[in-house]
Amino acid sequence: MKLFLRFLALLTVSCGLCAVSNAAERVFQTYSEIACQFETSTQVKGAEQPDGRYVWQMWRSKQEVEVYQMGSKEGEAWSLDGGGGVMQSRILHPDRAEVVFNAMELKILGKPANWSRCCTLLAPEFLQQALHKTGTQTFLGCEVQEFKGVVGAQDWTVLWDPKDELAVAIEIEHAGRISRTVLREKHVLGQEPWPRLRSRGYEQIAYTELGDNDTDPRIKRIMARLGIKCSHKSCSAVCLTPGPSIR
Repeated sequence: MKLFLRFLALLTVSCGLCAVSNAAERVFQTYSEIACQFETSTQVKGAEQPDGRYVWQMWRSKQEVEVYQMGSKEGEAWSLDGGGGVMQSRILHPDRAEVVFNAMELKILGKPANWSRCCTLLAPEFLQQALHKTGTQTFLGCEVQEFKGVVGAQDWTVLWDPKDELAVAIEIEHAGRISRTVLREKHVLGQEPWPRLRSRGYEQIAYTELGDNDTDPRIKRIMARLGIKCSHKSCSAVCLTPGPSIR
């Protein structure tokens, strides 16, 4: 999961994936309901083989996006709250629990979620403003658009599926290293061939409830997993202080 979080962090620094609110996004757009499997790899430029490779899955419905790196113990999800906000869940599979951060808590923590970026990996405005269209290609039997550009010190190449509004391939080159994320499988949601762990039923725990139950052994374990500490001695606007793993 650490490699996957580093990939998300790279996208966050470069284009604000799931981290910057969009004031114009007052009516949330709906997207096609799909389940995808991606492969992300990293390697030194010119090397024959990647030095890191992992597979991760995404489930996208009209109300929620969930991601999970295969073989890991954690996942993440973003969902619409029905009141004009986006919530985030940190999913802890061994504990069969998910810690839910509401839209206001995310804002206070400085991590408001942008729905379109969560759903598409790269928001359309990033493609239009930071990159330029260079042509079209055929990818997995579908016509996709190719975008290229330089963002900061990074060279970007993106293949964009306009039908499903999804980045199906992202290549980022920076300081002699290359990161590639490529869509390997795409299915209609509900018809994917791999199991969804949360279908077993997971307990939802509100973020602010953790501090009220921090003597419970299971809650203490969950807080430790998330890097959260709370002594109640100097509580801020949100009582708990998350560690750097909270995204």
